[in-house]
Amino acid sequence: MTTPSSRALLRIGIPVLKVAVALGLVIWIARRVDFAEGWAAVRTLSATTIWVSVFLLLFQALLSAWRWCLLSEMIGQRLKMTGAMKLFMQSLFYNQALPSPIPGDAARIFGAVKYGLTVGEATLGVVMDRILTLFGLAVVALIGLIIMRAFYGHDFPIPYLAELTALGVTGSIASALVFIWRRHFFIRFLPAKLHALSAALQAFITHRRMVGIFLLTLVIHGLSVVSLEILVLGLGLPLDWGQAAAAFPPVLLIAMVPISVGGWGLREGGMIISLAVFGIGTTDAATLSVVFGLLQLVVGLAGGVFVLSRPHSGKIKAL
Repeated sequence: MTTPSSRALLRIGIPVLKVAVALGLVIWIARRVDFAEGWAAVRTLSATTIWVSVFLLLFQALLSAWRWCLLSEMIGQRLKMTGAMKLFMQSLFYNQALPSPIPGDAARIFGAVKYGLTVGEATLGVVMDRILTLFGLAVVALIGLIIMRAFYGHDFPIPYLAELTALGVTGSIASALVFIWRRHFFIRFLPAKLHALSAALQAFITHRRMVGIFLLTLVIHGLSVVSLEILVLGLGLPLDWGQAAAAFPPVLLIAMVPISVGGWGLREGGMIISLAVFGIGTTDAATLSVVFGLLQLVVGLAGGVFVLSRPHSGKIKAL
């Protein structure tokens, strides 16, 4: 059992460690990058390219908020899009400004409570949204790894990444099927605090909209790939749409590993490794990743407008 002092140390130590990892990776990569060449490439980007990429990321946030609304409806009470989008943008701001996703999730939970949901409904909605986001990204990454191996004859240069991703996806699907078949058996062994989550998972898996929400999740992740390819075209890099579909999803999955801040360093390293398979150099790959990360940062910081605005006085009622 951890003492209060050890818990406080963890709360401070983990974010500091994440910042250190991000800085270490960025510095290590920066030493291998030609900044003059990278800056020259950035200057070739047109305003149209940048605005289209930002629009796609904002549209991604809109679809993510909509999915959160649908998941909340399955659990108890659906949020209206106006409030959900406001809370989601606030969470993006916290996720970009702070070295942990927890404040962003907390902002969504407590914001949803103020708008009429119970604490349990709000918490389950955010947890389910997180689970679906991770699983959907794993599926998209697995598709990319299969494309890379089957159509281009290349394997991702991280050993067994395809096998591990396939194992995770297959294991998740198998667990869901077994859970549907014998949920009552598992309930007896789960802590009481997880009973509500198990009921929410059951409701999602057996819901008539489950397939549609999962496809929506794939579209949400696909928008990141499209936004990256738009930047690729703007930078004049030799990477077509099929290669983008193969190269980018595994990088986005690597960037989700919670050992950095906002994926910085991990995303750049993964991009360099992935695009090297298609003959793109370190500087070009790192430049692409940094520009994409900065645009994500811009969209996230735009959520600060909602944080600074006066809280909405009304409640989000059930539709």
